[in-house]
Amino acid sequence: MKRLLQISLDTLLASFLPIVTWMLLGFIINQDIANVFSLTYPLQFVYLLFVSLFGIGPNITEKKLKEKNVVSTNLLLGTIIVGLFTLFIVFNIDNYISLMNMDINVYHNFGIYSVISIYFSFLIQIFSQKLYYENRNNSANKMNIIYHLLSFSSIIFFSIIAKEEMYAITISLVIQFLMICYVFVMYFRFSKFKVCFISNFKFTSFEMLDNLSMFLIYGIGFGNSFAYGTKYLNAINFEALTTDSQWDVLTSIETASRIDLAKDKFNYKESLKNAYKLLALLFASTFIMNIVLYWYYTPDLGVLSILLLVQFIDMLLFPIEAYRLNYIQINMNDKKTNLNYSISRVIRILCSFIPSAFCTYIGQLFSTAYSLTFSLVKCKGVKEFQLKQRD
Repeated sequence: MKRLLQISLDTLLASFLPIVTWMLLGFIINQDIANVFSLTYPLQFVYLLFVSLFGIGPNITEKKLKEKNVVSTNLLLGTIIVGLFTLFIVFNIDNYISLMNMDINVYHNFGIYSVISIYFSFLIQIFSQKLYYENRNNSANKMNIIYHLLSFSSIIFFSIIAKEEMYAITISLVIQFLMICYVFVMYFRFSKFKVCFISNFKFTSFEMLDNLSMFLIYGIGFGNSFAYGTKYLNAINFEALTTDSQWDVLTSIETASRIDLAKDKFNYKESLKNAYKLLALLFASTFIMNIVLYWYYTPDLGVLSILLLVQFIDMLLFPIEAYRLNYIQINMNDKKTNLNYSISRVIRILCSFIPSAFCTYIGQLFSTAYSLTFSLVKCKGVKEFQLKQRD
């Protein structure tokens, strides 16, 4: 449980502090700025795809296949390739804002800030993965705490005292960049080039497909939902603000189980018990955030209730589904399993085109039903998931 909480703390900082940042910037500058969170929300899944390819996959490859130098090589490649991708988005930020049916004049500057900050956060995440697999959780915690607190405090402080928002944005990004330089000095060592892209993809294909599809889902679905007016935009943004960090923290159970599976130390009964302890804390925090923040954002209660119900159902099923999918990914991966997982993603993407403000949430329910059924059937009879045998 201690390791799970350590990983959860890192994911909480990476998710919750940006949410608080956009909320406070909404107070400091104007309420519209808080919607930058939803503006760049789809892009987060592209960067998570890169975390899988350059962070998670290489670490599993090194542990499972006893390959050396894979992690350091992919840290270097990820920094360069994803950095170029980030520059492309920055130079085309106005086109992206228009695609999301939002106002370029309002969101241009902080849209740029958000994209670059997501890139820096990506670098912190791939270094965190390296430290997790080396059993250096304390070092990962310290790195995440320092980086995210610096990022949060700098943009808030300089937004308060600076007359021009670009001054605050520039100074904050410089501070974040210096922290990234420090991380490289402390934790990056390169000796030999070793890529292993095929193995990296094999061990993370589900997650990569998931993140790619989520980018398409929210890129299409949010644009579709936002077209129905501010009633739905505000409710969706509020729901995302009060559940997104909980979802990110919940994915720490995937990280912990992947480490155990890579080292052949996975215990389903113990993992499931810890997962639902964590889930109870996340449900409580969600209720508290909704009660505290509702008075300010005042989203439509009927719309919000539907959105939250979908999220709670999905969260309850997530540990059962996630542990099995991770087992399948690492120990039973083949073309058929990838095809079945792809079908669950395609279902969710197609639902994004439904002419409804709830299109992404409809897709979420149908996709979960399919992938959960697939994982239960595929792992039927697998001894690791027989609870009675673990007593």
